[in-house]
Amino acid sequence: MPKADHDHDPDSRRAAPAPTAVRAPDHTPRSLARRLRLQQFAIFEQVVEAGSILAASRELALTQPALSKAIHELEQHLGGALFARGKRGVALTEFGQLFERRAKALMSELRYMAEDINAWQSGSAGHVVVGSLIVASSTLLPKAILRLRAQAPGIVVTVRVGSNATLFPALARGELDVVVGYMPSATAAAARAGAAGAPLAHVPLYGEAWCAVVGRQHALARRRRLRLRDLSQCDWIVPTPDSTAFAAARALFEHEGLPMPARAVESVSILTNLALVQDSTMVALMQRSAAERFAAAGLLVILPLAGARTNQAVGYTVRDDRAPTAALQCFVAAMHAVGRELQRRG
Repeated sequence: MPKADHDHDPDSRRAAPAPTAVRAPDHTPRSLARRLRLQQFAIFEQVVEAGSILAASRELALTQPALSKAIHELEQHLGGALFARGKRGVALTEFGQLFERRAKALMSELRYMAEDINAWQSGSAGHVVVGSLIVASSTLLPKAILRLRAQAPGIVVTVRVGSNATLFPALARGELDVVVGYMPSATAAAARAGAAGAPLAHVPLYGEAWCAVVGRQHALARRRRLRLRDLSQCDWIVPTPDSTAFAAARALFEHEGLPMPARAVESVSILTNLALVQDSTMVALMQRSAAERFAAAGLLVILPLAGARTNQAVGYTVRDDRAPTAALQCFVAAMHAVGRELQRRG
């Protein structure tokens, strides 16, 4: 039987060549600048914040198909999927998370540029995004905002409350312009700068005293003299261990040779602490400036503790590698003026 023709063909015994992998072209700044539009970044940012294209379309007053098209074009230009679509909305992919970090930085710089242009043209416009620790925002921050409003009413101030663990990284990413609160120790400051990924400058303005407070119905509210040791059996409200205020609280007890209270609620929420002392027999540690306001309003009583006193530096933190906008400079000047007043009063 004659052999098939392909048996005589030497090339027929060779394996078919593997298809050549197509390598995606490298992105360059110029190529991205040609393809990407700033509106796409604004749309991407809003979709991330809203969690769905539908919700983002409502916020931006654009149609859902228009937003979907913009996101699709952005993904095509970048060469990867930014969102995973689901029944409840969208979630960032791993590639989307990478892009988000850079997009936030770019949008922050765009905001800085807009503020500088507005400030240069009008001398009183701009936007300052402030991160504030709950326990440190009762005196310095509201007074500084009121002073700024009197001097430059066109500057918009946005306040975002959080913990050190969230505020300092947000400052490093450009999402915040300044963080107002208690100053961390040198060791904690170095650790937070490393965790934030950017150099931070901490500027103290004045010292804030701490005191012990109770509700007006408390049996100790009528005492004229107390020592911290007299309160050792009480239920306490103390700052959380991860807060900057915790070091001051611990120093207060250590100064009297006492351990931290064993029966304690850990909280840095002023409103929560105020409600607890009003509705119970608990004793709370509170910054004196806030306590004096509540005491003047008849909401609590400051205990006359003999010898027990501790101060903690209050100030602000900014990026050390970025020039402040004109609006931020105005706000910082207002904080310094308030800080000088509080320092003289204290």
